[in-house]
Amino acid sequence: MLPPITDSLFESIGSTPMVKLNTESKVNLLAKLEFTNPTGSGKDRLAKYILDQHEKTNPFDSKQPKNTLIIPTTGNLGISIATLGAKRKYRIIAILPERTSNDRIALLKALGVEILRAPNEVRPEAPESAFSVAAKLAEQLKDAVVMDETKLRDLTAYHDLAEEILQQTKLAIDYVFVGVESGATLTGIAQYLKKKIPGVKVIGVEPTESILGDTEYHHTTRSDWKIEDLGTNFIPSSLDKSLVDEWIKVSDQEAYSTARRLIKDQGILCGPSSGAVIAAAAHHNYPSDHTTHTIQSVVILNDSAKNYTSTLLSDDWLFENDLADDLITRELEYVSQNRYRAASVEDLQLPAAVTISPLSSVAHAMDLMLEREYSQLPVIDHRKLVGYISMASLQDRLERGTVQLNDTVQSCMFVFNRKGAGVSLNKYEVITPDTSLADLAKFFEKNSFAVITDANRKWCLGVATKYDLISFLHRRQFL
Repeated sequence: MLPPITDSLFESIGSTPMVKLNTESKVNLLAKLEFTNPTGSGKDRLAKYILDQHEKTNPFDSKQPKNTLIIPTTGNLGISIATLGAKRKYRIIAILPERTSNDRIALLKALGVEILRAPNEVRPEAPESAFSVAAKLAEQLKDAVVMDETKLRDLTAYHDLAEEILQQTKLAIDYVFVGVESGATLTGIAQYLKKKIPGVKVIGVEPTESILGDTEYHHTTRSDWKIEDLGTNFIPSSLDKSLVDEWIKVSDQEAYSTARRLIKDQGILCGPSSGAVIAAAAHHNYPSDHTTHTIQSVVILNDSAKNYTSTLLSDDWLFENDLADDLITRELEYVSQNRYRAASVEDLQLPAAVTISPLSSVAHAMDLMLEREYSQLPVIDHRKLVGYISMASLQDRLERGTVQLNDTVQSCMFVFNRKGAGVSLNKYEVITPDTSLADLAKFFEKNSFAVITDANRKWCLGVATKYDLISFLHRRQFL
């Protein structure tokens, strides 16, 4: 049955799916996909609850919509509150650590959120911390309210999540793995589950350098870990450590590589903190049980890969920050470099280029492309490559009547690196016979074809497409 039409996103939060993951162990690993909530994280549940509670004591006045919400957050709670409160026209100020991804910063800006940054390593009592800055702002702004999840005591928002887990598993749960930052999610789930299933084990997951699970306080060696929305350098009051049966620390590399593997191998589009939780569950030392009982573990996947396109989903960024493990490194290096085996464009054995003059007619260009079954033709003026003509573009413009068959090619061609007639393109990138196929493949990530020239762009030697590259790999059995 399809969900009904609703008046707001509030009513679309929760009831997230649970999926059985393929693992090599004998443990049933069930993933609760909290990142399928409207904004891409489980923080939607908390945002909905605290906005509801806030509006009970501070009724919203549409005539004076100047209520200011100040949110010290690593990102997701700010996104959730800004999204759910968009129709209310709140003024929202988010104070984020420097590690927060540019993708989430851009999203917050699009939501109209004012953004302040705080150092990653700062202690909460320091004047430059997100919490201290939030308190100072609240003193200066009469209508401001600080929404700090680290001080929450009422965690009813996560009782609904725990009830969903019970219903989906039919109370058959041995372990629950939860990533911990403020501790609100873990505490809320554990409170509820342990009342229903006293024997369930709740496992807290944090970055290697975080101090949440430590038995005694110590200064962290570094606080600039890369896993977002996981770990802190202090113990939040919203975390009840007595409910945690075990803590597991996960490295940045494990978290990011596990998330990438989960995306590629199982199509689970989760973020780095989810990768950390999966890594913890996969490597957990489960007790050896000689009975017929199959251990069942639930992992809470709280973040979406879509919020980390510039980090988790960027191969270059993973390599730059040493976050790809040996297996991921081998896979990525093979796809981007090794399978081409130092071959160059010359090895594609492309046919000689068929070109056209800018003074030729559109009709002639169309006939030539139809005859040769080409999608593009390079345009050569006095032996110099100046642009190209596209079959798709010509057909579209002919249908719309913006170009006629007797018009010249120069009136509708795509122009390389100069303004004037036609359509101007971005900076031209020279592709020669000596260009490596690895570089050509990188070029095809943003372009549909390449014009092959000499280094000085005096001669047009051929045209290559991604199809030529795939055919080459097939012929050499490199695929």
